[in-house]
Amino acid sequence: LDRSLFEIIVVDNNSTDSTPDVVARYLSHPHIRYINESKQGTSYARNRGYKEAKGTYVAYIDDDARAAPEWAKTILDIFCNVIPKPLVLGGPIYPFYLSQKPEWFKDEYEIRSWGDKPRFLVPKESFSGSNMIFDKKLLAEIGGFNVHLGPKGAKFSLGEDTHLFMTVWDRYKVSVFYYSPQIKVYHYTPSEKMNVTYALKRSFASGQSAVRMLGFDSISRKRRAKLFCYSGISVVYLALKAVFKLPKYRRYQNWIFECGTPICERIGIILDLLGLHVPVNQYVLSKEM
Repeated sequence: LDRSLFEIIVVDNNSTDSTPDVVARYLSHPHIRYINESKQGTSYARNRGYKEAKGTYVAYIDDDARAAPEWAKTILDIFCNVIPKPLVLGGPIYPFYLSQKPEWFKDEYEIRSWGDKPRFLVPKESFSGSNMIFDKKLLAEIGGFNVHLGPKGAKFSLGEDTHLFMTVWDRYKVSVFYYSPQIKVYHYTPSEKMNVTYALKRSFASGQSAVRMLGFDSISRKRRAKLFCYSGISVVYLALKAVFKLPKYRRYQNWIFECGTPICERIGIILDLLGLHVPVNQYVLSKEM
Protein backbone atom coordinates (compact mmCIF):
# COMPACT_ATOMS: atom_id res chain seq x y z
CA LEU A 1 0.00 0.00 0.00
CA ASP A 2 1.33 3.43 -0.88
CA ARG A 3 2.81 5.09 2.20
CA SER A 4 0.70 8.18 1.67
CA LEU A 5 -2.36 6.06 2.51
CA PHE A 6 -1.35 4.86 5.98
CA GLU A 7 0.59 5.72 9.12
CA ILE A 8 2.12 3.52 11.81
CA ILE A 9 1.57 4.68 15.38
CA VAL A 10 3.60 3.02 18.12
CA VAL A 11 2.03 3.64 21.52
CA ASP A 12 4.59 3.10 24.29
CA ASN A 13 2.72 2.22 27.48
CA ASN A 14 5.55 2.59 30.04
CA SER A 15 7.83 0.00 28.44
CA THR A 16 11.06 -0.84 30.24
CA ASP A 17 12.89 -2.37 27.30
CA SER A 18 14.53 -0.86 24.20
CA THR A 19 11.27 0.14 22.49
CA PRO A 20 12.15 3.88 22.24
CA ASP A 21 15.56 3.09 20.73
CA VAL A 22 14.14 0.62 18.22
CA VAL A 23 11.40 3.00 17.05
CA ALA A 24 13.89 5.89 16.87
CA ARG A 25 15.67 4.11 14.02
CA TYR A 26 12.59 4.55 11.84
CA LEU A 27 11.33 8.00 12.83
CA SER A 28 12.94 9.53 9.76
CA HIS A 29 10.01 8.01 7.87
CA PRO A 30 7.18 10.58 8.10
CA HIS A 31 4.46 7.90 8.24
CA ILE A 32 5.84 6.42 11.49
CA ARG A 33 4.95 8.10 14.79
CA TYR A 34 5.94 7.40 18.39
CA ILE A 35 3.51 8.22 21.22
CA ASN A 36 3.90 7.86 24.99
CA GLU A 37 0.85 6.90 27.05
CA SER A 38 1.64 7.01 30.78
CA LYS A 39 -1.71 5.65 32.01
CA GLN A 40 -1.04 1.95 32.43
CA GLY A 41 -3.22 -0.49 30.54
CA THR A 42 -3.91 -1.87 27.10
CA SER A 43 -7.23 0.01 26.91
CA TYR A 44 -5.54 3.34 27.64
CA ALA A 45 -2.93 2.60 24.96
CA ARG A 46 -5.50 1.60 22.34
CA ASN A 47 -7.66 4.62 23.08
CA ARG A 48 -4.67 6.92 22.79
CA GLY A 49 -3.84 5.29 19.47
CA TYR A 50 -7.16 5.93 17.79
CA LYS A 51 -7.34 9.48 19.16
CA GLU A 52 -3.92 10.24 17.69
CA ALA A 53 -4.73 8.61 14.34
CA LYS A 54 -5.23 10.92 11.36
CA GLY A 55 -6.90 8.37 9.10
CA THR A 56 -10.48 7.26 8.52
CA TYR A 57 -9.80 3.72 9.77
CA VAL A 58 -7.83 2.36 12.72
CA ALA A 59 -6.15 -1.05 12.51
CA TYR A 60 -4.81 -2.67 15.67
CA ILE A 61 -1.98 -5.18 15.83
CA ASP A 62 -0.03 -6.34 18.88
CA ASP A 63 3.64 -5.56 19.46
CA ASP A 64 4.54 -9.26 19.09
CA ALA A 65 2.66 -9.88 15.84
CA ARG A 66 3.52 -9.79 12.15
CA ALA A 67 1.09 -8.61 9.50
CA ALA A 68 0.93 -10.42 6.16
CA PRO A 69 2.43 -8.35 3.28
CA GLU A 70 -1.00 -7.47 1.81
CA TRP A 71 -2.60 -6.72 5.21
CA ALA A 72 -3.12 -2.95 4.88
CA LYS A 73 -4.03 -3.09 1.18
CA THR A 74 -6.62 -5.82 1.79
CA ILE A 75 -8.18 -3.83 4.64
CA LEU A 76 -8.59 -0.71 2.50
CA ASP A 77 -9.96 -2.72 -0.46
CA ILE A 78 -12.65 -4.27 1.74
CA PHE A 79 -13.75 -0.98 3.25
CA CYS A 80 -14.01 0.52 -0.24
CA ASN A 81 -15.72 -2.36 -2.04
CA VAL A 82 -17.83 -4.51 0.31
CA ILE A 83 -21.56 -3.69 0.30
CA PRO A 84 -23.12 -3.02 2.72
CA LYS A 85 -20.08 -1.23 4.05
CA PRO A 86 -18.79 -2.80 7.29
CA LEU A 87 -17.65 -0.77 10.28
CA VAL A 88 -15.37 -3.41 11.83
CA LEU A 89 -13.03 -5.83 10.07
CA GLY A 90 -11.02 -8.78 11.26
CA GLY A 91 -9.17 -11.81 10.02
CA PRO A 92 -7.40 -14.98 11.13
CA ILE A 93 -4.47 -15.09 13.53
CA TYR A 94 -1.87 -17.82 13.21
CA PRO A 95 1.01 -18.58 15.60
CA PHE A 96 4.70 -18.40 14.86
CA TYR A 97 7.55 -19.60 17.07
CA LEU A 98 11.13 -18.60 17.75
CA SER A 99 11.84 -21.63 19.90
CA GLN A 100 11.07 -25.33 19.65
CA LYS A 101 7.51 -25.94 20.75
CA PRO A 102 6.71 -28.96 22.93
CA GLU A 103 5.57 -32.06 21.04
CA TRP A 104 2.18 -31.94 22.71
CA PHE A 105 1.45 -28.28 21.90
CA LYS A 106 -1.01 -27.82 19.04
CA ASP A 107 -1.08 -24.82 16.70
CA GLU A 108 -4.86 -24.77 17.08
CA TYR A 109 -4.47 -23.57 20.68
CA GLU A 110 -3.30 -20.23 19.27
CA ILE A 111 -5.24 -20.02 16.00
CA ARG A 112 -8.14 -17.56 15.86
CA SER A 113 -10.25 -17.98 12.73
CA TRP A 114 -13.81 -17.92 11.40
CA GLY A 115 -12.98 -20.14 8.44
CA ASP A 116 -11.68 -19.78 4.90
CA LYS A 117 -14.57 -17.77 3.41
CA PRO A 118 -15.25 -14.03 3.79
CA ARG A 119 -18.56 -13.16 5.47
CA PHE A 120 -20.35 -10.91 7.91
CA LEU A 121 -20.27 -12.26 11.45
CA VAL A 122 -23.38 -13.44 13.26
CA PRO A 123 -24.36 -12.34 16.80
CA LYS A 124 -21.94 -13.33 19.60
CA GLU A 125 -19.05 -13.70 17.14
CA SER A 126 -16.18 -11.22 17.37
CA PHE A 127 -12.51 -10.72 16.58
CA SER A 128 -9.29 -11.04 18.55
CA GLY A 129 -7.40 -7.94 19.68
CA SER A 130 -4.28 -8.57 17.62
CA ASN A 131 -6.13 -8.27 14.32
CA MET A 132 -9.09 -5.88 14.45
CA ILE A 133 -9.88 -2.81 12.37
CA PHE A 134 -12.46 -0.09 12.99
CA ASP A 135 -14.03 2.88 11.33
CA LYS A 136 -12.58 5.61 13.53
CA LYS A 137 -15.95 7.36 13.86
CA LEU A 138 -17.38 4.23 15.50
CA LEU A 139 -14.65 4.19 18.14
CA ALA A 140 -15.27 7.86 18.91
CA GLU A 141 -19.05 7.35 19.15
CA ILE A 142 -18.83 4.50 21.67
CA GLY A 143 -15.95 5.99 23.63
CA GLY A 144 -13.32 3.43 22.71
CA PHE A 145 -12.19 0.63 25.00
CA ASN A 146 -13.31 0.26 28.62
CA VAL A 147 -10.29 1.31 30.70
CA HIS A 148 -11.43 -0.87 33.61
CA LEU A 149 -10.86 -3.99 31.52
CA GLY A 150 -7.81 -5.51 29.86
CA PRO A 151 -4.17 -6.09 30.86
CA LYS A 152 -2.41 -3.50 33.00
CA GLY A 153 1.30 -4.14 33.23
CA ALA A 154 1.81 -7.57 34.79
CA LYS A 155 -1.87 -7.80 35.80
CA PHE A 156 -3.60 -10.56 33.87
CA SER A 157 -7.00 -9.20 32.93
CA LEU A 158 -8.99 -9.65 29.73
CA GLY A 159 -12.15 -8.56 27.99
CA GLU A 160 -11.54 -4.99 26.80
CA ASP A 161 -11.95 -5.96 23.14
CA THR A 162 -14.85 -8.38 23.79
CA HIS A 163 -16.66 -5.70 25.78
CA LEU A 164 -16.26 -3.24 22.91
CA PHE A 165 -17.64 -5.79 20.44
CA MET A 166 -20.62 -6.42 22.74
CA THR A 167 -21.27 -2.69 22.83
CA VAL A 168 -21.24 -2.49 19.03
CA TRP A 169 -23.59 -5.50 18.73
CA ASP A 170 -26.02 -3.80 21.12
CA ARG A 171 -25.86 -0.58 19.12
CA TYR A 172 -26.69 -1.98 15.68
CA LYS A 173 -29.60 -4.14 14.52
CA VAL A 174 -27.56 -5.78 11.75
CA SER A 175 -24.00 -7.09 11.61
CA VAL A 176 -21.34 -4.47 10.90
CA PHE A 177 -18.52 -6.99 11.48
CA TYR A 178 -16.87 -8.38 8.34
CA TYR A 179 -14.40 -11.28 8.37
CA SER A 180 -11.85 -11.87 5.63
CA PRO A 181 -9.40 -14.79 5.61
CA GLN A 182 -7.03 -12.53 3.63
CA ILE A 183 -6.50 -10.14 6.56
CA LYS A 184 -3.83 -12.36 8.07
CA VAL A 185 -1.71 -11.80 11.16
CA TYR A 186 0.95 -14.07 12.65
CA HIS A 187 1.22 -13.85 16.43
CA TYR A 188 4.36 -14.77 18.36
CA THR A 189 3.91 -17.62 20.83
CA PRO A 190 6.77 -17.63 23.37
CA SER A 191 7.74 -20.69 25.37
CA GLU A 192 6.07 -19.36 28.54
CA LYS A 193 2.69 -19.47 26.79
CA MET A 194 3.17 -23.12 25.85
CA ASN A 195 2.70 -23.98 29.47
CA VAL A 196 -0.28 -25.42 31.37
CA THR A 197 0.19 -22.92 34.20
CA TYR A 198 -0.22 -20.02 31.78
CA ALA A 199 -3.27 -21.63 30.18
CA LEU A 200 -5.01 -22.13 33.53
CA LYS A 201 -4.23 -18.59 34.70
CA ARG A 202 -5.49 -17.11 31.44
CA SER A 203 -8.74 -19.08 31.69
CA PHE A 204 -9.26 -18.06 35.32
CA ALA A 205 -8.64 -14.40 34.44
CA SER A 206 -11.04 -14.72 31.52
CA GLY A 207 -13.77 -15.94 33.88
CA GLN A 208 -13.21 -13.11 36.31
CA SER A 209 -13.21 -10.57 33.48
CA ALA A 210 -16.48 -11.99 32.10
CA VAL A 211 -18.31 -10.88 35.24
CA ARG A 212 -16.68 -7.44 35.09
CA MET A 213 -17.86 -7.06 31.49
CA LEU A 214 -21.44 -7.54 32.64
CA GLY A 215 -20.96 -4.79 35.20
CA PHE A 216 -20.57 -6.39 38.62
CA ASP A 217 -22.35 -3.66 40.55
CA SER A 218 -25.28 -3.55 38.13
CA ILE A 219 -26.05 -7.30 38.31
CA SER A 220 -29.13 -7.91 40.46
CA ARG A 221 -28.99 -10.43 43.30
CA LYS A 222 -31.44 -12.66 41.46
CA ARG A 223 -29.39 -12.70 38.28
CA ARG A 224 -26.17 -13.14 40.24
CA ALA A 225 -27.70 -16.17 41.98
CA LYS A 226 -28.72 -17.66 38.63
CA LEU A 227 -25.25 -17.13 37.17
CA PHE A 228 -23.71 -18.65 40.30
CA CYS A 229 -25.90 -21.77 40.11
CA TYR A 230 -25.34 -22.17 36.38
CA SER A 231 -21.57 -21.81 36.77
CA GLY A 232 -21.52 -24.23 39.70
CA ILE A 233 -23.44 -26.85 37.75
CA SER A 234 -21.12 -26.27 34.78
CA VAL A 235 -18.06 -26.95 36.96
CA VAL A 236 -19.50 -30.30 38.10
CA TYR A 237 -20.52 -31.26 34.57
CA LEU A 238 -17.18 -30.27 33.03
CA ALA A 239 -15.24 -32.01 35.81
CA LEU A 240 -17.11 -35.28 35.25
CA LYS A 241 -16.64 -34.92 31.51
CA ALA A 242 -12.91 -34.34 32.01
CA VAL A 243 -12.58 -37.46 34.15
CA PHE A 244 -14.25 -39.63 31.52
CA LYS A 245 -12.09 -38.13 28.77
CA LEU A 246 -8.78 -38.57 30.62
CA PRO A 247 -8.04 -42.11 29.31
CA LYS A 248 -8.22 -40.79 25.73
CA TYR A 249 -5.26 -38.47 26.20
CA ARG A 250 -1.67 -39.55 25.74
CA ARG A 251 -0.32 -36.39 27.38
CA TYR A 252 -1.71 -34.71 30.46
CA GLN A 253 -0.88 -31.26 29.07
CA ASN A 254 -3.41 -31.66 26.26
CA TRP A 255 -6.00 -32.86 28.77
CA ILE A 256 -5.47 -29.76 30.91
CA PHE A 257 -5.55 -27.41 27.91
CA GLU A 258 -8.71 -28.91 26.48
CA CYS A 259 -10.61 -30.08 29.57
CA GLY A 260 -9.13 -28.17 32.52
CA THR A 261 -9.21 -24.61 31.19
CA PRO A 262 -13.03 -24.46 30.82
CA ILE A 263 -13.35 -25.53 34.48
CA CYS A 264 -10.84 -22.89 35.56
CA GLU A 265 -12.81 -20.23 33.68
CA ARG A 266 -16.04 -21.17 35.50
CA ILE A 267 -14.24 -21.07 38.85
CA GLY A 268 -13.10 -17.54 38.02
CA ILE A 269 -16.71 -16.58 37.31
CA ILE A 270 -17.94 -18.09 40.58
CA LEU A 271 -15.34 -16.32 42.72
CA ASP A 272 -16.01 -12.98 41.05
CA LEU A 273 -19.75 -13.38 41.58
CA LEU A 274 -18.92 -13.81 45.28
CA GLY A 275 -16.99 -10.54 45.19
CA LEU A 276 -13.59 -12.24 45.23
CA HIS A 277 -11.54 -10.74 42.43
CA VAL A 278 -8.18 -12.49 42.61
CA PRO A 279 -5.19 -10.63 41.03
CA VAL A 280 -3.31 -12.82 38.55
CA ASN A 281 0.18 -12.15 37.26
CA GLN A 282 0.32 -12.94 33.56
CA TYR A 283 4.00 -13.82 33.49
CA VAL A 284 5.05 -17.42 34.01
CA LEU A 285 8.22 -17.69 36.07
CA SER A 286 8.08 -21.36 36.95
CA LYS A 287 9.80 -24.14 35.02
CA GLU A 288 8.09 -24.96 31.75
CA MET A 289 5.74 -27.95 31.98
